[in-house]
Amino acid sequence: MRIAIAGYNGFIGSSIVSGGSNNEFIFLSRELLYGDNEVLANSLENTDAVLNFAGYPIAKRWTGKRKKLIWESRITITQNIVKAIEHCKIKPGVFINSSAIGIYKYDTINTEEDYFFGESTLAGLVSAWENEAEKVHPEVKLKIIRLGLVLGRKGGALPFLLRLFNLGLGGKIGSGKQVYSFIHIQDVVQAVYFLLDNKEEGIFNLTAPEPVTNKVFTETLARQMKRPAFFAVPSFVLNLMLGNAAELITRGQTVLPQKLLNAGYKFTFATINEAIENILTGK
Repeated sequence: MRIAIAGYNGFIGSSIVSGGSNNEFIFLSRELLYGDNEVLANSLENTDAVLNFAGYPIAKRWTGKRKKLIWESRITITQNIVKAIEHCKIKPGVFINSSAIGIYKYDTINTEEDYFFGESTLAGLVSAWENEAEKVHPEVKLKIIRLGLVLGRKGGALPFLLRLFNLGLGGKIGSGKQVYSFIHIQDVVQAVYFLLDNKEEGIFNLTAPEPVTNKVFTETLARQMKRPAFFAVPSFVLNLMLGNAAELITRGQTVLPQKLLNAGYKFTFATINEAIENILTGK
């Protein structure tokens, strides 16, 4: 396949590239994505798929400047890709746009068909982000993937947590009752290629089928690492440190990948135990 990809040098994008070595990749640089739409269209012309994984990191305090970067890197880039596709004479077959489960309400069970949208700052951002992707030309199959907490050795939240545990500072966060709807990076990669071959369109939750509480997550990590998990980080400390971004780890959404399962996808790492064991040991 000829695949154009934005965000190719990030944790998820680079994993997708390395996991699809049989494909021809067209790397969409920052200059292309923020430049002239007709020039960008030349890179998208006659491709099999366009993947958008661009986005400024959100797991930091949302200052005014950082909030602008978070917004522009998602909304503006998605707008520009959609406009560029409009200019293509031979349009891409598929447009996969990354999104996040942050759109959902806390403390409810959410699938693609049965859900409640949240009212947080993050939920508003994700809603606006998806709205821009949905403006893509009707000839192009649109697949929006709502990513959960992505686990991997080289990126996401896990490397930071591993450092804490190695220092003996591991422990639950807040009450520990908040739900983490996680997914192993390998399942992200496999699910993306699965969706590229699948005819279904629309929203897909990319989360493992067995979400866990922060307490279970912490206990599993401690057991696998053979390290203590005595410490507990109060929510107010994270709120002081991270502001709005603290909700990423102090609150949680229960999200199930019903549509992906119905389409026939089989998770390699369906449980937190399987995911963490593989990341730590390679088994």
